[in-house]
Amino acid sequence: MAQRKSAIDQRSENRHKETSKRKNLSKRLVKESIDFDQIIASSDPQTIFNAMWEQLDKRLSENKHFQGYLSYVEGYNEAVNCCQNYIEDKDIAIGFPKLIVTSYRPKSFRNKVTFSEKKQILDFYLYWMDSIASKAYEITITDLMLSLIFHSAILRKPVLQTIISCISDKSLTIESIFELPVVTLIIDDDSYHTNTYSNSKAVHEVKVFLSPLTSYLIKLYVKGNETRKLKSSTDVQNLYQMLKMTKSLSQNHLSMTLEEFLIGAVYVLEDYLFLDLPEHTWYLLLGLETTYGLSIANWQSLIFSISHKPTTKIAINIECHKDVAVEPKKGNPTITVEIAKLLKTTKDGKTSMARFTIGLKQLYERLLTNNAPLSELAIVGWLLTKTVTSKKVSSMRTHSGGITNRWLSLTQGVAFEDHTEEDYIQLYSELIELGKSKDAQNAIATNIDEIHAYLVNHHGIEPIAPFSSTKRAHHRTGYLSETMFQAILNNADNLEMTKDEIEAVKLALILGQRCGLRIGEIVKIRLKDVAITSAYLEVRNNKYGNNKTGSALRRTLLEQLLTNSEMSFFKRVELRRSKSKGDTLIANQAGMAYRASDLSKTISQLIKTTTGLSHLTTHHLRHSFLTNFQLMSFLYDKANAFNGHQCSQTLKDLLPYDEDKSCKILAYIETSLQYKKIYALAGVAGHASPSTTFDSYVHLTDIQIGLLLWHMDYQLTAKHYKLLSVPRRREKLLGATPTAINYYLLNKLKLKPLPKPKHSELLKTEDKTSTKPKRYSFDEVRQTLEVHDKEEDFKEKMDIYKLDQNTFEIWLNNAQQLQDHPSFKTIHGNSRLFAPDDNMSLLPVFDRYVEDNNILMQMTNKFRDLYKIEKRRESMLQFIAHTLMNSQYHKNHISFDQALDLYSYIQVLGQLVFKKNINLKIYHYAQASDDDKEQWKPVMKLLASSQIKKCNVADKLNGKIYKKQIRAELSLSSQTEQTRLNNREKSNLPIKQWTVRTLQIFCHYAFIMIGQRINLGDHKP
Repeated sequence: MAQRKSAIDQRSENRHKETSKRKNLSKRLVKESIDFDQIIASSDPQTIFNAMWEQLDKRLSENKHFQGYLSYVEGYNEAVNCCQNYIEDKDIAIGFPKLIVTSYRPKSFRNKVTFSEKKQILDFYLYWMDSIASKAYEITITDLMLSLIFHSAILRKPVLQTIISCISDKSLTIESIFELPVVTLIIDDDSYHTNTYSNSKAVHEVKVFLSPLTSYLIKLYVKGNETRKLKSSTDVQNLYQMLKMTKSLSQNHLSMTLEEFLIGAVYVLEDYLFLDLPEHTWYLLLGLETTYGLSIANWQSLIFSISHKPTTKIAINIECHKDVAVEPKKGNPTITVEIAKLLKTTKDGKTSMARFTIGLKQLYERLLTNNAPLSELAIVGWLLTKTVTSKKVSSMRTHSGGITNRWLSLTQGVAFEDHTEEDYIQLYSELIELGKSKDAQNAIATNIDEIHAYLVNHHGIEPIAPFSSTKRAHHRTGYLSETMFQAILNNADNLEMTKDEIEAVKLALILGQRCGLRIGEIVKIRLKDVAITSAYLEVRNNKYGNNKTGSALRRTLLEQLLTNSEMSFFKRVELRRSKSKGDTLIANQAGMAYRASDLSKTISQLIKTTTGLSHLTTHHLRHSFLTNFQLMSFLYDKANAFNGHQCSQTLKDLLPYDEDKSCKILAYIETSLQYKKIYALAGVAGHASPSTTFDSYVHLTDIQIGLLLWHMDYQLTAKHYKLLSVPRRREKLLGATPTAINYYLLNKLKLKPLPKPKHSELLKTEDKTSTKPKRYSFDEVRQTLEVHDKEEDFKEKMDIYKLDQNTFEIWLNNAQQLQDHPSFKTIHGNSRLFAPDDNMSLLPVFDRYVEDNNILMQMTNKFRDLYKIEKRRESMLQFIAHTLMNSQYHKNHISFDQALDLYSYIQVLGQLVFKKNINLKIYHYAQASDDDKEQWKPVMKLLASSQIKKCNVADKLNGKIYKKQIRAELSLSSQTEQTRLNNREKSNLPIKQWTVRTLQIFCHYAFIMIGQRINLGDHKP
């Protein structure tokens, strides 16, 4: 008799069936509602698609199978994915809706304190404020604790404890940032460390902005206790307990815990002191949500616009995808079910650990055989490692149940092999956010740490810092102000790269800083992903890479977010790329998409070198965008009145936009509803939850709180003025104006600003004309020479490439020499480089295959490096001249009749290409004299015998055999040679070699660019 399924298994199976049914139904509705053939035939495909999608959405919402919200989301997202597949397969240039991403909002803190407790806290605050106004009153450490809570909104116990401890041991230093009081603290908690080390130990450093009133009370307390030894340590929990005991018999007693007291303080701050903060900011202040500030070094860069001492050299080579046409590996959606089956009980109600382990090993072996994605290998491999320490199957159920389904759902289609550290952090952060509580999130983080460690040990991926709060993890906080960003852009022009490579770097910088795009998203943008008007671009999955998460599928508003000069630059690059090879927005000369990891490395080094901040990377462009967007939302919120404080204007100077453009951006993207603004921020970030955005990417909320504290009304009386030692003549002038009181207190504090580092220099942002000669690529030569006789197109190209007339005339003159000069003609007067009937061409035809064109780029970079060495220049020029004077347009080889010429040629060529790709044919070797053979021996020693072919057929005339002088033909093998040989193996016309004209093409373009340096009279064909 078959064993009856458990209720859990039965419900799981039913859910799986219902999900499959809804997905199939959604696909069927797509086929019925959206006619892609009609869309393709339409003159306005986007409008037609939008109308059809509205009908589909209506049918989904009305269908009984999609009545619940989650089931509707499931069907909607399946329809989006289905449409994307159709659009990609049929190559239709239209946009499609974004996926609906669900997330959990944090539990409200407002129901943790009762109304009567709120009233207790308010009554207590009024009693305390009245008591400290007494003439005989002396400020105590408890008063400072209460002022920190009520006047500076310090509502997190670890922060409160650290400040009180620092006051107690006289180590607290209050400084000034943008005319606001601030203290720098090292918090002893389990959260991340923020690029800061103390005695070689990673620490959690925070900047806490205080109100002027709290700062002044601290000064009075310290001054009054200068001669007395303060307590070495003061525990805030004990201070609060003493406070409760003191007030227990009075009318203003406190019945709640310290945690409840800190939560209840929100109501005093909001309703009595009128500190008007967005709801999410209260969550940050209470520690229910997290955000992290900047390091001291980063703040110094913002304040003084300086670069710290640079330590990094910039890499100048950016590698491209070796095979951009490879589709991402598709996962197996049944893996979760297969693992669940292995964990099921047997007929006798038990499951053998040995049987489970064997089944899991078999599953792992099958995944390896089928070349499964790393995400699947990781989860199964990790579970195998847990079988070593787990003795019971029930333990394995716990391990698997906490992570398997979440992991496989979120990592489906993710290419772990191409991820950088920032990519992993982003992916895992979203996975952790799926936990409904802090304990659940930490459990997920622990599992992620172990799974990633497994991938590092068994598959060689990049290691990252741990996520679990049981260990101190690294949190890469960092921010680039507008001044810093302009300095980086300015420095990019000085990179020793070709113009298209510099443009790729600069465009990646702009799209990262202005739009928050990840580097992996930037390199995979195709030209067809950009709107016809260039107003926006779509971030989509394609053959160059997948989005990190479903929420990353989004539309980026270029027209709104880019400045005018950046928009012009974007359009120039787009125009140039549309007329070149390849289909990505940024690519090399051969049209190949850049590898994200290599482009990221170059940009990271550029950022580090410019700013001198070693912790900043490419991903901090995205941090800066999201920090700027949140800062812009704060500064231009009409609910915030800053009364002309210097800090508000200084913060605005960090932004790239003026007030008018900032307000237009916010009006376009945000809503007027305050609580929804954080969701707009998460939307532009491509995050499922605002928690992820604030936790990892927003870094200036601390100073925003400090600015709002400045405008808080403490409702001070004349008695309080006496406590603060305000002269009587000043009392009337100050009145009850909060800002006037704060200015007075700040002036009395005489705070020192954050110090400037000793070793630094001002950032260079001005766009000075560089004295260094501009570097051009073959692609620029080709495009300008192709249209040199078309005035309108020619001027456009000159403008795009910023090419001066003199340089172009040199190119044109050199190109015409290759067509007309006798040195490049045969003895019969025919052109060596062009067909007899081709008198108009100036350029050669590129090699057919992308791999061979990529070798052309490598030769260019190596040639440039060698040409810098003066003693090598003559041999390099000889190399170009010999190639062009001893080749023919219809043949792939270069001819040689002198051993010394060939020896010198290979010496140069061997530094430009791998020697294994060089082929040599030797003619008349058997018939040559011994002296002649002796001269050629050194040449033949330069290459392996397998690369040399001797053609020893004797020439016969009238029965006599004549001695012949040795001659040679040199050629390069194609990078696709082995593939071509395999394809022709069974053909009627098999081949033994596949060569290319890469040498001739390279030297042709090189002569156009520097041919004026070659004296053709010194070189004979």
